[in-house]
Amino acid sequence: MDGGRGRLVNIILGIILVVSLGLLFLENATAITGHASEGYTTSNVTISKYLSIDFSTGLQEGIYFGVVDVLPSTDINATHNYDGASNETTYFINVSTDSNTAVDFCILANSGMTNGAAGVIGLDNETYHASNETSNWTNPDVNSQVSITTSFVKAVNYTVPGQVSNWRFWLDIPVAQETGNYNNTISFRGVGTGLVCGS
Repeated sequence: MDGGRGRLVNIILGIILVVSLGLLFLENATAITGHASEGYTTSNVTISKYLSIDFSTGLQEGIYFGVVDVLPSTDINATHNYDGASNETTYFINVSTDSNTAVDFCILANSGMTNGAAGVIGLDNETYHASNETSNWTNPDVNSQVSITTSFVKAVNYTVPGQVSNWRFWLDIPVAQETGNYNNTISFRGVGTGLVCGS
């Protein structure tokens, strides 16, 4: 009986071993093919408007009206109004191709033109016209001139990267304006299209 019982125990142990190995195999087989879980999260980026502008050489040099001998004088041309090829203006502002937005240009003056004493040429006498279309004899146009003010105002809209805005400037000097060397400071500001000029 001991020999029979020993065989029975061996058979039972063998069955247990085979079943255990089978279950272990099944568990590992399922682990290889599945038990995957998934989840999700958001991804986000904000790209700011970036713009880069630079003045032409003519604009960097300044807006000069020369020497005036006869008063009154109207629509005196600034020195670079028509000195480019085919009478183009060489007053322009370039929007760099590095920019990622179109640009609106704003302009203001710090004051009327003064001679350091009491003499002032009022800003209603200092005018400009700006355009982002190709410059020629008639563009920017003297007939579309606007007076410069002491607050930033939009002068030209939607100048795209790689494009230039062209400018011309004129000055009227009334009769009996006292002699002297008159000047003021003109400021330009480029803002992303649709934004306000600011103060």
